[in-house]
Amino acid sequence: MDSVKIKTYVGQDGVLSLRLPIANQDVEAMVIYQPITKDSHQESKQKFKSLLERHAGETFSDRTVLLQEDRQRVT
Repeated sequence: MDSVKIKTYVGQDGVLSLRLPIANQDVEAMVIYQPITKDSHQESKQKFKSLLERHAGETFSDRTVLLQEDRQRVT
């Protein structure tokens, strides 16, 4: 069994269209979906401001430190 993870949009008609990287095969498919919430512009600005305040005066030679911290807060 293989799995494919995609992000897509379902319109008002409720139709989900999938294009899979397979051909000429019988398949059984299962769909599990999770709505994606998007931060508003204001929420994104607040998160960034908070991150800057926490690290005021620090110097980073590698931005991955900040990205890792931000991702750890989300999970």
